[in-house]
Amino acid sequence: MKRFTILFSVLLVLGFGGVLAYVAASPEFVPPAALIGEGEDPDAPIWDMTMDEVLAELAAQGLIDDPASAISLASDGLCTDARQVSGAEFYWWDLENLKEGSQEETAYKSLKSDGVIDLYGSGHILSYVHNGPFAMWLDLYEGDPGALEQAFKDVGQAE
Repeated sequence: MKRFTILFSVLLVLGFGGVLAYVAASPEFVPPAALIGEGEDPDAPIWDMTMDEVLAELAAQGLIDDPASAISLASDGLCTDARQVSGAEFYWWDLENLKEGSQEETAYKSLKSDGVIDLYGSGHILSYVHNGPFAMWLDLYEGDPGALEQAFKDVGQAE
């Protein structure tokens, strides 16, 4: 029985390694780091937009409710401003006034480099869609998340 367990364990590890090698070698595979900042233009208008302007543009497209119905979320230690509309959460960092070494700066750098934020160092890592100094979390969104994600990525981008 011991030999069977050892043999099965070795085969399981080799099978898992083979699957990883196959995925890494496939032409469709794109390393996650290559997707960070994809399509972002440092001169795009998004960098000068406010939270209200971004929400108004998404509401005008009919993807979220009226921004006046937005719920303000706790943002200390995470970002400058956070709001929830139609279940989607929106975050904004005031990059000009971001204190070096602060939790907000750490969250923003983590978002840009890894695409995730470790919420307040608690170990709860959430994946966000980002565009300029903004981020969006869609897990609780009440509509079509694909349409909102694409519209959010397009907001404030040069045409």
